[in-house]
Amino acid sequence: MTASASVKALLLVAVVFGATFVVGVDLTHCVLLALSSLVVVQLRRLPPAEDEEWPQRPADPSDRGVRREVSRLSWSLHGYESRVDHRSLTRLRAIAARRLRTAGIDLDDPADADRARDLLGPGSYAAVTSDRATPPRYDLFARAVAAVEALPTRVPAYPTTEKSTRDA
Repeated sequence: MTASASVKALLLVAVVFGATFVVGVDLTHCVLLALSSLVVVQLRRLPPAEDEEWPQRPADPSDRGVRREVSRLSWSLHGYESRVDHRSLTRLRAIAARRLRTAGIDLDDPADADRARDLLGPGSYAAVTSDRATPPRYDLFARAVAAVEALPTRVPAYPTTEKSTRDA
């Protein structure tokens, strides 16, 4: 400890002791508070530890399986103000885009918006394309999941749309 640090420490002890004594704290508590402030200041001057990260969590074999997946899925549906969490919405949007692509519809293409809205329904389309900042409510999300599940999973043998599925 350097001389200037020692002077600062003594000054701190004197100021804390004097302030607590003037306020009306008894002598024993004045000394304890002054020494406590000195200890806190000295602890803050210690160099940081070399390892300031959390230790790595060991691999947990019980962190896998269907039960964990169902638990994670149910917690991801729980959002703020009866709204679905953005992770669930992102996942549904990816599935909807993939299934719509099999029908020759690009979910991100404004030209295909009417056809996507016709297949999904207006409420479900609004839920799937909603903004991350304002995710849909749970009931609308549930209807959108049902609408996406009803979409075809395979390309039809004879596409009825003008857009080729090979271009997607």
